[in-house]
Amino acid sequence: MYEFSLQGELSIAGTTFFIVPPKCIYKIFNIRFNNPAAYTLTLAKYDGYNLINIYTLNLSAGDTITDNFVYYLEPNQYIVATSSVPGTSYILNGSKFTTS
Repeated sequence: MYEFSLQGELSIAGTTFFIVPPKCIYKIFNIRFNNPAAYTLTLAKYDGYNLINIYTLNLSAGDTITDNFVYYLEPNQYIVATSSVPGTSYILNGSKFTTS
């Protein structure tokens, strides 16, 4: 197991954080989003068959959202986040486990 952190800026077309490779399980334990402008944030999970909306939030200018829910991702699954305006920054923290 090893921990990782990703950071950057969301695309208004949607940012896929990663697609879990075979023989791996990812645990996402913290995601933080911020934008200096008002924005709508959507977080979804692809479960291998469907893209499932986790939440959509309408946020005011400067709002920071910290998501401390734990998301487990198996092979071919991923998390995707979308912002309605450019400039939404993110930090994602998680762990990667390798299975035999």
